Amino acid sequence: MAEGSHLQDKKLASWKEIATHLGREVRTVQRWEKTEGLPVHRHEHKKGSTVYAYASELDDWFKKRHPADDPEADVAFEPEPDNADISSSGYFTKWHFPSKRVEKTRLVVLPFSNLSGDPRQDYFSAGLTDEMITRLGNLDPQRLGVIAATSSSAFAGKPIAQIGRALDVQYVLEGSVRREGNRVRINVQLIQVSDQTHLWADKYDRDLNDILGVQDDVGTAVAHEIRLAFNPSSARGGAIAKRILNPDAYDAYLRGRFYWTNRGDLHKSIEAYQQAIQKDPQCALAYAGLASAYALLGRVPYDELPPSEAKPKAREAAEHALQLDPQLAEAHAVLANVALSYDWKFDTAEREFQRAVALGPNDPTPHLWYGHFCIVRNRLSQALEANSYSLELDPVSPLFNSVRAEIHYYARNYDAAIDQAHRSIEQYPTYPLAYIWLGSAYREKKMYGEALEQFSKARQLTSDRPVMIALYGHALAVSGDVASALKALAELQCLAQTRYVSSLYFAAIYTGLGEKAAAMDWLDRAYQERNDRLVYLGVDPIADPLRSEPRFTQLLQSIGIL
Repeated sequence: MAEGSHLQDKKLASWKEIATHLGREVRTVQRWEKTEGLPVHRHEHKKGSTVYAYASELDDWFKKRHPADDPEADVAFEPEPDNADISSSGYFTKWHFPSKRVEKTRLVVLPFSNLSGDPRQDYFSAGLTDEMITRLGNLDPQRLGVIAATSSSAFAGKPIAQIGRALDVQYVLEGSVRREGNRVRINVQLIQVSDQTHLWADKYDRDLNDILGVQDDVGTAVAHEIRLAFNPSSARGGAIAKRILNPDAYDAYLRGRFYWTNRGDLHKSIEAYQQAIQKDPQCALAYAGLASAYALLGRVPYDELPPSEAKPKAREAAEHALQLDPQLAEAHAVLANVALSYDWKFDTAEREFQRAVALGPNDPTPHLWYGHFCIVRNRLSQALEANSYSLELDPVSPLFNSVRAEIHYYARNYDAAIDQAHRSIEQYPTYPLAYIWLGSAYREKKMYGEALEQFSKARQLTSDRPVMIALYGHALAVSGDVASALKALAELQCLAQTRYVSSLYFAAIYTGLGEKAAAMDWLDRAYQERNDRLVYLGVDPIADPLRSEPRFTQLLQSIGIL
């Protein structure tokens, strides 16, 4: 087709735009150009070549060719730099994880036993365990990998040899806590897995306001026994340990951490963190925890608060935490999350994610959220790498295992998504997110009965969260059951009378019903709400029916993902 005949056609001016139009990642469409004849044009110039394509040519090619997705071929394919990702100096600027990581010594901290005789003190021993994991994870992160709390909890009480095999760790730290008022007695011992030798043991009888000092002492001893080169002053929190902690504030902080880790009640987590701040306005850890809790409350699938209420509170708390301690990885991760999902400032988000990962390499949460950043930016192979690293740190986490199915779904590798989701459900049959991605993959394969079954289970497990009703209603709509889909819409409208329900959920059902104008009206409302899932629309298959709509293209451009 002649250049002049494209005057009315949409021109896509980079690999990123081409990939977004086709709903694939850049690596895939570059491979298609080489192996499948994808119609891409090039401008040659001194610095190399830039690419462009026309939407109509791509659409015609796709309808005729029906190219197969092949993730293994994508991984093997060496991509070229996208002209949109080349700086003025000509260097490729994307940040990525190394293909091979330095071999690390690995340690797991088993949950500390509560010897107080009072089950109400379980939060205290659990919180101390989490804190010990965090502080040991910052000793020498290049050489010491510390397993995260979810996986360590799953192996409490198991034989040492089994723990070593399952988690691939060389050392186990276990201990107990007895608290009486503001006095705390902590017993700890370090065990070498290979021969189950007790390398070191000690006990500490201290005031609660010296608890961070105890954690530093344990870290020093562990480093010595494992022969790590460890400079105590370089570890995060060294400066905090020198300041006397308010015992009541630290107690409230541990309760907040307990509720956060168990995801049992984010509202209770927020309440506890706020109590800690009231008792000690200089408690940076409490501000960071508060920021994380608000960040979750304002996003799918929790979305218990409108983003316009939750995300500014998350940002304010994170910024306050960093004023008190600029080295808190958790606070940098929250700022990155807010920049990505609320501000839609993607360069800022990537910088903050890099900072968070650098400060907390043994914390799986920044890797998790960075993986979602990669999904949004259509860098799905990098998202898998980030997920792999999260799983190294927390191999039995139901969240991280389910996220792997989610990434396969966005890559349109539905069979892999189904396989991974089934594995997750076998291990965690009451974890709802795995059912979401299993149902979504079935839906895209037009296996509507199976999809509805999975979404129905997710509704039961979450007591009908709005997102679950929306996904169920959308699946009903695309399956042709219009009457039942309209009932789901009515359910959402009823819920919206008493709580926040995102406009995005109404848009999903109207998209399934084929009512594109109504879907776009609701998406425009979701844009005003700044719903966090809007940034996924560039890659989410659920939005494919809208991709030819000018209003949808304009929406993606307004968000900054096109």
